[in-house]
Amino acid sequence: MQKIFFITMLLCLCACATIQKYEQKLNSYIGQDKQQLIASWGQPYQIRQLANGEQILTYVSINKQVLPDPNYDFGTNFLTEDEMFYPFTYGGNAIPDGNFMGETITDYCQTKFHIKNNYVTSWQYKGNACVAL
Repeated sequence: MQKIFFITMLLCLCACATIQKYEQKLNSYIGQDKQQLIASWGQPYQIRQLANGEQILTYVSINKQVLPDPNYDFGTNFLTEDEMFYPFTYGGNAIPDGNFMGETITDYCQTKFHIKNNYVTSWQYKGNACVAL
C-alpha cells in the first residue's frame, strides 16, 4: 500500500513541474548579480565572451534513460542461470528474442543567461526537459 502511495505522490509531483514555473524561476534571476546566479546554478557549461564585454552563460542538463523492450523474452519459469542467460552464453550465433535495449530516451534542457555589467538581463532555453516545480 505504501508503494502505491509513494508512486502516486511521485507522479503528482512530476505532473506539477511545468514550463511556466521554469520561466518564473528564470525571471527571478533578472537583475541579479552574475555571482548570485553561479552560486545558485553552479559553474556554467560554457561562458561566451562577447565583443562588447557582455557574456552568455550556458547551462546544460542531460538525462538518458534506456527502457528495456517489453517484447524481450526473459521467460516466466524458474530457470537455471545458464538457461536464463542462454542468448548470451549458448553457442556462437545464438541471439536473444527481441531487442533487450529497447529504446533510449534523452531528456535535455539548455538554458542561457545574458550577462551585462555583471547582471542577468535576459534568458532563453530550449529542450524537452525545461520544467520546474
